[in-house]
Amino acid sequence: MNPTSQGSAPALGPIESIGDYLKQIAGIKAAWFKDQELSPWYRGQKRAEWPLQPSLYRILSTFDEILESEIEDEIREEFIVRAPIFSDFKPAGDDDWEWYFLMQHYGAPTRLLDWTQGSLLALYFAVKNNPGHYDSAVWVLNPYRLNKRSIKRSEVIPPSAQGISQSDKRLVKRWLPARFSGRVIPKNPIAVFPTHVARRISTQRSCFTVHGKDFVGLDRLERMPDSLVRKLIIPSFRVRPVKRELIDSGIDESTIFPDLDGLGRAVAEEYSLDQDLWPHLNVLTRLQPSEAYPGKIGVFAIFKIKKGGRPFRGENEEIVWLEKKLLARQRLPKSTRMLYKEFSLERRERVGCPTNFNRLTVAWYLKKAKAGVKANVKPDQYFEFHALRNIAVGEELIADFSGP
Repeated sequence: MNPTSQGSAPALGPIESIGDYLKQIAGIKAAWFKDQELSPWYRGQKRAEWPLQPSLYRILSTFDEILESEIEDEIREEFIVRAPIFSDFKPAGDDDWEWYFLMQHYGAPTRLLDWTQGSLLALYFAVKNNPGHYDSAVWVLNPYRLNKRSIKRSEVIPPSAQGISQSDKRLVKRWLPARFSGRVIPKNPIAVFPTHVARRISTQRSCFTVHGKDFVGLDRLERMPDSLVRKLIIPSFRVRPVKRELIDSGIDESTIFPDLDGLGRAVAEEYSLDQDLWPHLNVLTRLQPSEAYPGKIGVFAIFKIKKGGRPFRGENEEIVWLEKKLLARQRLPKSTRMLYKEFSLERRERVGCPTNFNRLTVAWYLKKAKAGVKANVKPDQYFEFHALRNIAVGEELIADFSGP
């Protein structure tokens, strides 16, 4: 039985439901493995355009920089020294692979990329943190064919498992030499099974690819004919419905994080997804040309706003506060200085701005009261605006920024 023999995988279309997803997964599996008792690996990514690149490769731009700086060895050393106090378990002895798997699972930068043997788990990872702004993706990998290219063997080795032969250990050890050893690492990635040294590794059915000198090793393979890597796209407008289907099918935060934190997030998500998302809810204003400041944009009521009412309920843009003296030292072009002048709040020696001017909400367009133009809204100490009197439909909102 040769797990590397495969036919052409079927054409892939957008994923609009769990049914679509499982049908396409079944087609890929049948093409790759036919009647063999083998399965692909899966990786969910919340943004479809992200490459298959390990976290360590996002810190430095070339592999030579990683070797010259010894950054990976330094990170491994610090994690191994400091980790035992934070956990009741740790790898037996000084097994480099087990420590490396733990590092990846708890967010330390490594050359590992997480995969799972659970197709629905990968789908959940793809959509769980996507607010619906962009397409998500599930990558599907044939790890046996990958290893046929990398180590000339159509099998996946668990390098830290008991009973593994020394020859097998030596075969994969090239991808994780000892720390500070002046190592030479192969070019292509390899697939490996971890030992289940942490509960999460087991519940998430984790497996890993270890990447070598080629920063885009798997992405390059995806572009080849008869590829061993495929990408399934979940369109942005289907992210929320697919997440709802997964939760109804028993796949949620408590499934992949089996502890009280995971349960709390699962309960919160269950009820938040049941809320209707109508963009018009609590919207009482809109932008249009200002009457108080000709040539500028102003904020106008589209519903009656009662005295004391909040015209921007639901607006939750964060504010960053900058010292005026530090801002004045910046050599900014006039167009940029105008952004700070027109879209900022003043409090003593600081100005408050959106975290990025590309995130301006309606409230930032409020115009200030001036001679002959009285204010009808005023912010409180937390910069939530309240109506100073009843405001009629079609009336421009003018703010008193003199302080709460």
